[in-house]
Amino acid sequence: MNQRRFVVGLTTVFGLFAVSAGCGSRIPGIDPNVYVVEHTDYNPPKPINEELTDDKLEDKQTSFFPDVVDRRPLEEWLVNQSEAVIRLDVPLIKPDHDQQLLVLHPSYAAAASAIQVLPSVNLIDGKAKQFDDGLYAAIDLALFQGVADGRFGHITLVKRLLAAVESKGPSAAYLAAGLTLGGVETHVANDSERLTLIRKFEANPALSKPIGFYTWNDSLKRCWQFMRYFQEPLDETNPVVANLVKAIQADPTLAADCQQASQFFAKLTNPLSRLTVPDLIGVDLTSKTALAELRARRGVKEDNRGASLFPASTSRETELFNKLFPLGIPAGTDLMKTLIRRIRSGEVDLTPRESSGWYDHQVYALETMLLPERGEEQNKLLLTKPYKNRMLEAFQALITKRRETHVRQLESAGAKSAAPPRRLETISPRLRIEPCPSFYLRTARSYSFLQTFLLASLGEETLKQLHGLRQEGDRPDDLLIKLAAQRDLFYGLYLVSCDDIGHTVALKPEELPEPDRCYEAALAWLNHVAERTDRDLAQDTRVAVPIYVDRFRQTTRLWVTLGVRLTRLEASYVRPPRIKPANGTGDWEVVQSHMLKGSDYLIAVDEFAEVEIPTLTPPTREELREICDTHKTKEKIIQALSVWKP
Repeated sequence: MNQRRFVVGLTTVFGLFAVSAGCGSRIPGIDPNVYVVEHTDYNPPKPINEELTDDKLEDKQTSFFPDVVDRRPLEEWLVNQSEAVIRLDVPLIKPDHDQQLLVLHPSYAAAASAIQVLPSVNLIDGKAKQFDDGLYAAIDLALFQGVADGRFGHITLVKRLLAAVESKGPSAAYLAAGLTLGGVETHVANDSERLTLIRKFEANPALSKPIGFYTWNDSLKRCWQFMRYFQEPLDETNPVVANLVKAIQADPTLAADCQQASQFFAKLTNPLSRLTVPDLIGVDLTSKTALAELRARRGVKEDNRGASLFPASTSRETELFNKLFPLGIPAGTDLMKTLIRRIRSGEVDLTPRESSGWYDHQVYALETMLLPERGEEQNKLLLTKPYKNRMLEAFQALITKRRETHVRQLESAGAKSAAPPRRLETISPRLRIEPCPSFYLRTARSYSFLQTFLLASLGEETLKQLHGLRQEGDRPDDLLIKLAAQRDLFYGLYLVSCDDIGHTVALKPEELPEPDRCYEAALAWLNHVAERTDRDLAQDTRVAVPIYVDRFRQTTRLWVTLGVRLTRLEASYVRPPRIKPANGTGDWEVVQSHMLKGSDYLIAVDEFAEVEIPTLTPPTREELREICDTHKTKEKIIQALSVWKP
C-alpha cells in the first residue's frame, strides 16, 4: 500500500470536491487556498506462482441431474445446484481498512474469538493436526516402551540385541549408548566408547534435540533421542554392522522382530530411506555390486548408502531436494516454491505408490490445492487467481504441519398439491465449510489406510488399550474409537461440501456403508466449531520443521507457520442453480440472474514462511512461540528467526 500526496489549488482543479469529500487538509505555513489530497494505492501481494490465471466459465462442463438436491430447503423451495458453478475469490486486504485481518493469532479459536468464521481447510486441518499428533505420539511411545500385548518394543529389542552380541565387540558400546539415551542406563566393557558415542550424538542438535510434540514429557524426549540415534546410518563396512548382522543371523526370531519394528514405520510414515540391518543377512558387505542390487530390490535410492537399525522414512520433497541440491542450497532458492513448481509441472507426482505410507496419503490430500483441475469438483468451482494463490498458501502451511507430525521419522444430502410457496427474492451460495471435497475425501481415505494398517499390525485389542496424547495427558477415548471417528468426520465433511456446491458424490462401491451417520457427525462437529467448544482448535498452531540442514555453512532451512489470521472469501454463482417448490410440485426452474447474490465469509488461514537460521539447532515449539509472541508481525518474526541461536 502506498500513500501519495497531491497539492491542489481551490481556484484551479476540483478543490471543492476535495474539501467536500473530506480527503483534503491544509499545510501549515502555506497558502490557505491550497489543500493536500491523499490518494492510497493498493498493491496486491506478489503471487507464489506467476503462472496462475482466473478460471474461465466456458471451460466448466456441468450437467443437470434432477436427483442432486441440497438437503437443506431454502424457505419453501428445493435447490438443485448440479449444473451451477460457484466463483471463489479472495479480495485484496486493505491495510488502512482491514487491520484486524493482519493480526496473527496463536490458534484458530483465538482468531475467531469475536466473530463467526466459515471453517476453512486450514481450520479443519487444524482439528486433524491435533488428532494426528496425539495418535502418533501414543503409538511411537507405546512401541518404544513395548505395547501391552507383548509385541515388540524398541527398548526390549535393543536389550535382546545387546545380549546377543559379543560383550567386548564393537556393537556392544553402540547398543548401550542408545539404551542410555532411551533412559536405560547401560554399562559395557568398552564404556568409554559408549560415552563417546553419546557425546557425539548430543553434539549434533539437528539430530538429537527433541522438537514437535516430543517435548511434551520426558518419556517422549527419550523416545526421540533413542530412535533418532538408531536412525543414523552406519557404513556397511563398519564392524558394528557386521557384528549386528552376525548376531541376528543366528536368531531368526530376533531378526524378524527387528525387521518388523523397522518396517512398521514404512507404513505409519513412509518407505524407509535406507537398508535395515536384517536386510544385510546373507549379503557380502564388501561387495559394492551386491549392496547396490540389494538397495534396488528394496526400493532404496543408490545415494542413500549405509544401513540403520531403525531407518528414517523418505518423502517426495526430501527426494526432490536431495536430487536438486546435493551440494547446498543456491542463494535465493525458495524450497517451498521449488516443490510447488515441480508438483504443478508434473515432475513430482503426489499419487501414493504401492509402497507409500500414511504421510504420502496425507500429502496427496493436498494435491488439488496446487492442481485444482485434478479435483473431482473442478467443474463446479470457478477459481480466481487470488483464490488459487490462497490455496497455494494453504498447501504451504498444511504440508509443514504434516511434516511436523512425522518429524522424528521423516528424513528432514409428497404431499398433495398445496398453495405455491412464496417466491424467492434472492439466492446465494450457502457454504458451511470451504469447498474442497477432494481434500476431505482423500484425507478420509488416508485415515482409512492408517486404520487398516494399524489393525493388521497392532490388532484391535492393542488399539483399545492405547489413547491419543495431548501435552497435558491422555485423550478420553481409545485409538480404535477415535481413529474410526476421525475417518468418519472427514467422510462427513466431504458429503457436506458436496451438498454445499451441488457436486455428485463419488465414492467407491461399499466405501461408506453409513453415509448419513458420517454426515450427521460432520454437522455435529461444525456446531462445536460455531459454539467454540472444540478444544483442539484452541491449541497453539505455530510450528517449525527443518527441511534442509547445511552442515558446511552451519545453517538450517525451516518451514514455519507463524500464526493464524483471518481473510475474506467471496462466493458467487457464475452459472445459476435451479429451484422448485419443496412440496414436490412443478419442474426445476433456472434461477434468473437478477436473483443471484454473492456470499461473503471470513476464514482463518495460516501464515507461512521459509526461513534460514544460522545454527544446526532447530527451535522447539516453545522457543518459536516465544519469538512470535515477542515480535508479533510476520516481518519482525522472520527477522528475529534469521539471527536466532539457542
